[in-house]
Amino acid sequence: MSFSTKFDKLPLVQFGAAFMFYVEKHKLMELMSRLLAEISIEPVDDIRRWLGENVRRISHDIYTKSLDAFHRGVSGDFYQLPRSFFHRIVLHGRPGSGRRSLAHVLGRRWDLLIIDADALAYHSINGEDQENEHVKQLQRAIEMDCVYGRSQAIGNLIQRRLLQEDALHRGWILYNYPNNSCEARELFDGFSVPPNRLIYLQIDERMARMRIISNSYTPSPQSDITYIDHQMEQYCKSEPALDSYLSHRREVIYIDAKRCFEEVKCEIMSELNKTPYVLGYKYGQPPAQI
Repeated sequence: MSFSTKFDKLPLVQFGAAFMFYVEKHKLMELMSRLLAEISIEPVDDIRRWLGENVRRISHDIYTKSLDAFHRGVSGDFYQLPRSFFHRIVLHGRPGSGRRSLAHVLGRRWDLLIIDADALAYHSINGEDQENEHVKQLQRAIEMDCVYGRSQAIGNLIQRRLLQEDALHRGWILYNYPNNSCEARELFDGFSVPPNRLIYLQIDERMARMRIISNSYTPSPQSDITYIDHQMEQYCKSEPALDSYLSHRREVIYIDAKRCFEEVKCEIMSELNKTPYVLGYKYGQPPAQI
């Protein structure tokens, strides 16, 4: 006699995603490849004894070379991305820095899922899944004008989206999140599958404003001067603390976004291919809470 068993598969998905990130972060695939390579060159009699004596040496060697490459910008094969690697990219920058256009170009280049945090929040509120707890939380936060509640709800919606099958098996590129240091800390330290690259697009406010106005071919709320002023004010208010946090992360790549679109695109692609792949805090300890 068989019984139909129903269970919530979300915890299993979260565990699998977190385990994938753990393997990636601690370079376990590189470590196993190196162990197998050394054993195949010089066969050993007692494999367990040999592993116990050599695993620490090999892992230390991999980490030392990777960190040295990160700090000095030295090229080498020891940090090359595996073929099965999935990009998880965040595009961050001032409004007018080109985040949306670059997201679509990079998304097509690597067949990545493109996620606009603002669009995700909008469609969640106006979609069919009105009974979802995160959607309810977002609706309450908007009604009460609670910045913290809105930020927390959007973060939860993004996490849920990143644990869906297409995001896990394709990789993704996210923009319009994070918007402050609290969201950035949650993104890197709280998400089951955090980004492995954050592209920081740097551009001054004057040029960003000129781009927004000149690229607005049709009237829209985003091209209104009052709306632009509000966006720039919010960015300037949150940026110092956010920049301070991101400056401690190895995942961050700084890009001069004042140049033409093609130059910026090519530099990002080049940096993603050549920058040493090391995750976590630069100096081993998280920065002070801001």
